[in-house]
Amino acid sequence: MNGMSKMIHRLMFLFAAAVVAAAPVALAQSTEVLNETGDMVRVMRHPDGTRAIYQRQKGWRGMRCSSYTASGRLAAVNDYTEGKYGQLVGCIIYDHTKKNIIYKVAYGYDSRARLVEERMYSHPQGKLVQRVIYKYDNRGNRSKPLIISLNASGPVSEVAPTMRDDVNAINRQMRNAGGRGR
Repeated sequence: MNGMSKMIHRLMFLFAAAVVAAAPVALAQSTEVLNETGDMVRVMRHPDGTRAIYQRQKGWRGMRCSSYTASGRLAAVNDYTEGKYGQLVGCIIYDHTKKNIIYKVAYGYDSRARLVEERMYSHPQGKLVQRVIYKYDNRGNRSKPLIISLNASGPVSEVAPTMRDDVNAINRQMRNAGGRGR
């Protein structure tokens, strides 16, 4: 595995770990504070020494998550955008420099506004590289995520939809539904 391939696998693992970390974890310790500018900040410390800092900024419909290694080095930065009702609509994942976009993520919901899928696309190619799928039982409890990693350099990426394909499909569905909301 070459250096770039190792980095991509590590970042996909970090994203998958962030997805799993978003669910309640009994072992992680979490603290919420307001910083000096009045932004809400949540710090999650994990048993392995890694930590994630989530920050909501006034006037921005979203949040930033900065993930740190056990040694305290910045590993990645995720900028999440929320929709009108607070649901996640997208995420941009930057590398440790906060300058280079690595992935973009789109979120899908069912008719009950429950998160059912997350799709991660390579940047700038826009190829689907990972899917995270959630199922719900009869009581509405969400399953553990099913994480499907696709080989970005293999034949799967040739048939995988791009982010533009998904956006076009969503727009077609909205037109066919007459623009009706929930």
